[in-house]
Amino acid sequence: MHHQNISYHQNKKLGKGLPFAIVPSSILLEGTDIFSPSKRDFHVLFWFKKGTGTYYIDFQEYTFQPNTLMLLSKDQISYFDTLDPEEVEIQSIVFTPEFLYRNDHDLQHMFQFSLASHIEGMQYLSLSEKNSTFFNLLSEHMFEVYDHWKLPQQEHAFYHWLSLFLIQVERIQKQHQTIERLSSSDQLYLKFQQLLEQNFKKEFKVEFYLKTLGINIKALSKILKEKYDLSPKAVIDERRILEIKRLLKGTSIPIKEIAYDMGFDEPTNMVKYFKKRTSLTPNAFRKE
Repeated sequence: MHHQNISYHQNKKLGKGLPFAIVPSSILLEGTDIFSPSKRDFHVLFWFKKGTGTYYIDFQEYTFQPNTLMLLSKDQISYFDTLDPEEVEIQSIVFTPEFLYRNDHDLQHMFQFSLASHIEGMQYLSLSEKNSTFFNLLSEHMFEVYDHWKLPQQEHAFYHWLSLFLIQVERIQKQHQTIERLSSSDQLYLKFQQLLEQNFKKEFKVEFYLKTLGINIKALSKILKEKYDLSPKAVIDERRILEIKRLLKGTSIPIKEIAYDMGFDEPTNMVKYFKKRTSLTPNAFRKE
């Protein structure tokens, strides 16, 4: 990762200060926001319409291809390498969790990211020509609403166009699952990832995950060995370390508070835990 300070973008301080936005390529590429390491308090859908390039999410490098859609969750650290506006076209749709997630049926699961950042075929989607045409239609409506409508009608209309967009995303995800026919081990892997996302701050013992999932250590170890070449304990530790890194680099929260938030009884315990797995103290990592 570039040795730069990580900026923190808040939705209420950007653009029109609305809890949603749709941003065309010309505006995205003329600024610097997407080219420097940053984290956000809102979700982002990046639609790569043309060109190729490199982006980074939570200290990992990825590449994008034409006509793909990437779902980026709030609080993930990300940025792009320099892109040529003549060669690349990107559109973004952003929204706060509160804007969309009004009850348990509002597609919240789509933005629960795993340790690997992207479950193949779930968070990074290749679009067919038919899907692209449909998304273009929805995008045009969202542009119209965002640029010309007034509240409260503006908020209601954008909410419904965005919901249609995400319902189609969910449909593509389910089609992928149907085609791939997820095995029982893949289903268990996804259940473990979801459970880990919900509990990693406070539950860091393997026994909790085994008991909740109703499986034995041998079954879980086999699955995670295939996916990560890591033990269950190592996977849990990696997720916790990733979150500590995000908090250290992406916020100014005191290390003591991070330690308590991550379930450590004493800050010194987190310092030892972090240094053992990264060879750096939290303070040294923050300053790196």
